[in-house]
Amino acid sequence: MSRRVAIPLAAGLAAGAVAFAVVVLATDRGEATPAAANAPAAAAPTRVRGRAVFARMGCGSCHTLAAAGSHGVIGPSLDDALARHTRASLRAKVSRPGLGSVMPQDFARRMSPADLDALVDFLAAARRAD
Repeated sequence: MSRRVAIPLAAGLAAGAVAFAVVVLATDRGEATPAAANAPAAAAPTRVRGRAVFARMGCGSCHTLAAAGSHGVIGPSLDDALARHTRASLRAKVSRPGLGSVMPQDFARRMSPADLDALVDFLAAARRAD
């Protein structure tokens, strides 16, 4: 009986190892690609990630932003406010909202640096989309 169990188990493990090897060999190893060399094309996935960060962090529960489909009313409408911001000022506002702000003072520390970059990219792109 144990021999019958061992053969399917071994075959399953072998098939899994082959599938893993195929995935490893097919994975991009970071070589430059035309999309990676093209800054606007490379920025698009970052903006998609930024929209996901906006949603995950609950930004839309406080802010209205058409690009995110959000209709929050606690914070300022980002459709209006983004026009007054640069990338640097957006990063600063998220990182250090200010003492009178309802926005949590530790907001930027709740996300990774890459997520903060993606969020700023998304907001900057939303500003230009107006």
